[in-house]
Amino acid sequence: MEAARGDRDQGRRGRPHRHGHRGQAPHDGYTLGIGFNGPIAFAPYMYARMPYVPAQDLVPVVLTTSQPNVLAVQADNPANTLPEFIEWAKKRGDRFSYASVGAGSSSHLTMELFRSVAHIEAVHVPYSGSPPAGLSLAAGDTQALFTVAPALLPLIQGHRVKLIAVTSARRSELMKDLPTVAESGYPGFESLAWNGFFTGSGTPPEVVQRINADVNAVLQEPAVRELLANQGLVPGGGSPEEFRAFIDSEARKWGAIIAKVASASISK
Repeated sequence: MEAARGDRDQGRRGRPHRHGHRGQAPHDGYTLGIGFNGPIAFAPYMYARMPYVPAQDLVPVVLTTSQPNVLAVQADNPANTLPEFIEWAKKRGDRFSYASVGAGSSSHLTMELFRSVAHIEAVHVPYSGSPPAGLSLAAGDTQALFTVAPALLPLIQGHRVKLIAVTSARRSELMKDLPTVAESGYPGFESLAWNGFFTGSGTPPEVVQRINADVNAVLQEPAVRELLANQGLVPGGGSPEEFRAFIDSEARKWGAIIAKVASASISK
């Protein structure tokens, strides 16, 4: 089987790869690609022209892993709960800024989704990756950040930042004491960074089903689940049809947020 290629940072920011994408590969099931939420669910709404159309050129095989974002603030922020944070942020008005790991990233769009439901104003300060975004928060240059928890671990252990909430639908098994945004006053709120296997359109359904079954079996192995958990990842699984339905729902949700962000940028 051909090795799958992927660039996590590029994909997270919704930037499509322009070479060797799976839509151009032979339709035999021997070529698989790892797809992220960026190039699959975000990119069609962020770029006027792309070298592929995910819904037409790619067949979802199986969701492999997901990972929630966490809302982090400076350790000395007076807020310890999400309602307290929202009250604090509203009092700051236009003096409230938030970091992201890049414009168009899950980090950026999660905060925009949150702002839309919490009705808070904020200035977006994009950085190039998690390390500088986290350091800006720890230094007080920005006041909040949504990103995946492992990226912030050194700053949390150093008592420079603290976590307020997690964006999974239910509390994370890895952070059981951290409330969800949903349970903190915003039912239905969910934002995940996710990965999955794709193959080219036209691949025989029986081949897709066989690969799906094999990956599902691997994801149930205790050693694999432990390895993923140690990296802060939640094992995926499920059928190709479930994965496609999940992607469709993700595209609808984030497409609306991207359009809102673009409209706000144009009106400024």
